[in-house]
Amino acid sequence: MRPLLIFARRYMVPFWHWYVGGTLALLATNWMSVTIPLYLAEGVDALVSTDDPTSAVARSAVAVGLMGLAVIAVRTLSRVLYFTPGRLVEARVKRDLFSAILRHQPSFLRQWETGDLFSRVSSDVNMLRLLAGFGVLQLVNSVIAIVLAGGQMLRLSSELAIWLLGPILVGLVIVQLSIQHMFVLMRRLQVELAALSSHILASYRGVATVQGFAAEGPFTDVFDTRNEQYLRTMLQRAGIRAGIGPALAVATDVNIFLVLFVGGPMVIDGRLTVGELVAFTTLVAFITNPLRSSSFLYSIVKEAQASLERVEAIQGVPPDRPELPHPAPAPAQAPRLEIRHLTFAYPGSEDPALHDVSFTVPAGSTVGILGLTGSGKSTLLALLARLYNPPPGTILVDGTDLCRLDLDHWRERLTLVPQKAFLFSETLADNVLLGPPDEERLARAMRLSALEPDLEALPEGTATLVGEAGVRLSGGQRQRTALARGLVRDHTVLLLDDVLSAVDHATEKELIGTIRGAGSGSTVTTLLVAHRVSALQHADQVVVLDEGRVVDVGRPDELLARPGLFRDTWQQQQAEGA
Repeated sequence: MRPLLIFARRYMVPFWHWYVGGTLALLATNWMSVTIPLYLAEGVDALVSTDDPTSAVARSAVAVGLMGLAVIAVRTLSRVLYFTPGRLVEARVKRDLFSAILRHQPSFLRQWETGDLFSRVSSDVNMLRLLAGFGVLQLVNSVIAIVLAGGQMLRLSSELAIWLLGPILVGLVIVQLSIQHMFVLMRRLQVELAALSSHILASYRGVATVQGFAAEGPFTDVFDTRNEQYLRTMLQRAGIRAGIGPALAVATDVNIFLVLFVGGPMVIDGRLTVGELVAFTTLVAFITNPLRSSSFLYSIVKEAQASLERVEAIQGVPPDRPELPHPAPAPAQAPRLEIRHLTFAYPGSEDPALHDVSFTVPAGSTVGILGLTGSGKSTLLALLARLYNPPPGTILVDGTDLCRLDLDHWRERLTLVPQKAFLFSETLADNVLLGPPDEERLARAMRLSALEPDLEALPEGTATLVGEAGVRLSGGQRQRTALARGLVRDHTVLLLDDVLSAVDHATEKELIGTIRGAGSGSTVTTLLVAHRVSALQHADQVVVLDEGRVVDVGRPDELLARPGLFRDTWQQQQAEGA
């Protein structure tokens, strides 16, 4: 229960005034609800005990009618006062959870499938909203209703009230046992929904592959299997829920029987009036709903507890930020980068992606990185961008350990254009700017990334929706859009991961000039990964990687003059006309 108390203090207490107002409304609602049977009793007794009951019955009827209307209004108000903070809590939790996801490193987020993350942000947060709104409402309402109704029943006849206690307790025990089993099913539903969502999202993203290999059948079979599992669990839970209502209904029916069986003789003996017996019957029916709600409240609390655990598994884990709590500021000018004996293996992998890598990037210079597939080029850039934390003391920025720099400030100063950049299902302009509209900066980015000639072919220019992951653009256009996104912002470090692989030679030559111009005047330190030797001929120096190790370093002309991987790659590309 402690996590729920911490959750309540963090998210619900700030809206205490809403809950206070709702509690007052519930108090008024239940007071009027348990008072109405007393007016009903007065009216019934007036029919029996007075010669002219018309005026007494009329007064009782008017009182019941007015209080009934008041109950409708105040009950509605109580729902508004309780459900509103529930929605506000939901919004805050989703904001905090989304912010936590953005703060975490890729190594952490790769533990979760996309569908699982989506399930936690949607269904699990919705369950917390249900707890903060409907759950608290039911808790307060049940307590007030049971206390007021029980008090009225004890005041009318303590003997008859004790008789009614037994069936109610038996019904509640049956309900609690059923809800405990339903909680197990709820946990299973969360896992099955996450698996189903992940399969749907993966199938949607890879629909071209599925169709291209005529694999619709196997993918549909997997969907059917997971969907049927989810359906079976849902039906089991629905069956338990369907049984809870009749259990409480039987308890209510037994109590009505006891009211007549025990209360009837009490009326005959004069220990109870007919009106009071009618009031007792009304109070028994009234108290059933709060008792049923109290049973479901246990279910809501347990399900919310499970959802909170799933949310806290992401939100409650601090991001891997070794520079905290006293980070060093990132350099404001183009820095000198020094890699010292860097060895790095991805989490869960025993084989290092980089082995004892050492080289220096002078401030404001352009350094090329060449290597075969799997040689560690992208890994090196990911470490420089601190998408993964390098071992302490292996990467220095102007003499300061990269892991000591303020990560947010460092990422503000650098631009990383990955080999396979993700494009959002937004307009071309939104994908480039990733922020407020700025026509001047957008036009400059279009020009620098050689995208201006392509705008005429796009139906709405920069306002064209590029589709999910940029499916409406060609490979070269997607690559240049990612480059434009990198060049549009101010930066002192430029990390380019094979961003010229999908463009022709003429465009490559133009973009090489742009990249060189971006670092003119020693204002930008640039690392350019490329598989084409032609893209690296204007670099100040080139680092050659092979199987995660540095096998050569030098100027492009020096590397071409001596045997090695650089010259072998150049000769092969010349022979192939690449």
